[in-house]
Amino acid sequence: MAWLSPSDIAVACADGSVHLYNIVTSSRQDMEDAVPYMRLQIHLTYITNLSTAYPQYPHLLATTSMDGQTRLTSLLDPQKDVVDAGRVRVGTSHLAWSPLLQAFFSSDENDFLRAMPVRRFHVTTTAGRLPSTVSAMAAFSPWHPSCLVGCTNGAIVAVNPLRRMLNAKEVHMQLKIFQHEWARARNKDEAAPDVSRFIDGFQAEPVSLQRNMAGDPRMVNGVLTLTVYDEETHVTALAWNPNRHCAGWAVAGMGCGLIRLEDVSI
Repeated sequence: MAWLSPSDIAVACADGSVHLYNIVTSSRQDMEDAVPYMRLQIHLTYITNLSTAYPQYPHLLATTSMDGQTRLTSLLDPQKDVVDAGRVRVGTSHLAWSPLLQAFFSSDENDFLRAMPVRRFHVTTTAGRLPSTVSAMAAFSPWHPSCLVGCTNGAIVAVNPLRRMLNAKEVHMQLKIFQHEWARARNKDEAAPDVSRFIDGFQAEPVSLQRNMAGDPRMVNGVLTLTVYDEETHVTALAWNPNRHCAGWAVAGMGCGLIRLEDVSI
């Protein structure tokens, strides 16, 4: 679900449809009689995520489905004002709106972060390259354009897509905030706890955004190797602090149950 206004919400369903509700009107009705004031059939299969351009463009609704389609729909005319972004082979569940960059951000099956501006949604701009599969993406802050992405290998990567969107030839920089590692206890019979550790002190590094896999550290003898990480290592949740005076604070949740709060701006 996503907010369209302080009193309207959009709810995505498994049949590919989106239902719009007014919570003020629905609260006055019986729960069994509460019906949406608009129903849109946007996709052919179940929707994995949905996001709105609220508050800048509350009538714009972006959705991703399991068939790999990413679609932008205008509620002013949902039958005609529809545009699709480049289709990915594997459906993604990550979609976020950036109020400063006026673009939606998502991921693809090749572990790239892609930007889709509202004025040219059909043209996808690569905005980042992640070390493993994306497992979490923080909602963008209204006070800065930085994007925070979590991966299955426990890495938190901060990306500023502003330079990339203004000039595609500029050197793209990324910063790994920290790396989380988790290991199971050696002897399951004993009461020894599992072990987690955080690795800090990374520096911002230039990253190649070319779609070829040349130079990728995961390439071994010309073959792309994929690593399956323990679920406890994954970054499962990310969020920025929404307040202006502490907008640089970020919190991350791990699959093992640990939560880390840190001032990323320092």
